[in-house]
Amino acid sequence: MVFVLVGTFVLSYSFETLDKQAGKLGANETQLYHAPFDGYNIPGLENTWGLLLVGIFGTLGLFGLGFVVAKIMHKKSQQA
Repeated sequence: MVFVLVGTFVLSYSFETLDKQAGKLGANETQLYHAPFDGYNIPGLENTWGLLLVGIFGTLGLFGLGFVVAKIMHKKSQQA
């Protein structure tokens, strides 16, 4: 969660983002799929707090998914 806080409040305001560099190189953006939180923003909370909430929910979701996968693999290894 420390990385989420640092990333939200410090790194998200970086002067050289990938979008700026891609624009300088003339790269065109083509969307492959529509993300649920496009641009890491929650509709209605399109500021720092929205970024923070998306970061927290995303981090907790990944930890939860990793925990579930680890439990399943541990159960399978005990059965073998």
